[in-house]
Amino acid sequence: MNNIIEKLKKATIFQNLDDKQLNYLISISYIKSYKKDNIIFYKGDTPNYMYLLLDGSINIYKHNIRGNEVILKSINNISLIAELANLEEVPYPSNCITKEDSKILVIDYKKFKDYFLSNPEFLFLFVKSLTQQLMKLEEILSRHIALNANAKVAKYIYENEEKFNKYSKVNIAKILNITPETLSRIIKKFKNEGVLVVNNGKLTINSFIKIREYFID
Repeated sequence: MNNIIEKLKKATIFQNLDDKQLNYLISISYIKSYKKDNIIFYKGDTPNYMYLLLDGSINIYKHNIRGNEVILKSINNISLIAELANLEEVPYPSNCITKEDSKILVIDYKKFKDYFLSNPEFLFLFVKSLTQQLMKLEEILSRHIALNANAKVAKYIYENEEKFNKYSKVNIAKILNITPETLSRIIKKFKNEGVLVVNNGKLTINSFIKIREYFID
């Protein structure tokens, strides 16, 4: 139990809860283990439970009109998953899948709502967390609409250099809503232009000025 409490305290939304509150949260929850590529929920499912990622990583995604996956969000730290659907009490608007073996705390949302969201201070933090998530989603949607393929890749590498080397190129292509072939061509182009270089088997930014020119007017 102590291990779970320590993990809960690492979640921004729960870090100010006292031991009594944390113990209650645990009492209305259970831990579920998922294998890689397991579905946590589908678009349209009713959010009777609230999910907190404890270990592993997940993708929240939709399909575009061509049937291709578009990743809206990747989570690889201790964090709530799609909590806006819980608060609004609407069906999940997207799908959620594990990227690797993962452990998730499954929380009884009705009991959570009755106990925690009646507390104005906690409700404020909860809504603040949701606002931050919506801002991130707006940024993702803006990236898909406003940026061309070169700009998408350049901006992603500039902001996520470590993740770029950690994630598979197929996964990154889904995040950027481009094909893996397009991603490979752009990476080759950036290397030829000296924007990127390979150091110890990893792609690194060689020119921050040049890479920024692709996505900043």
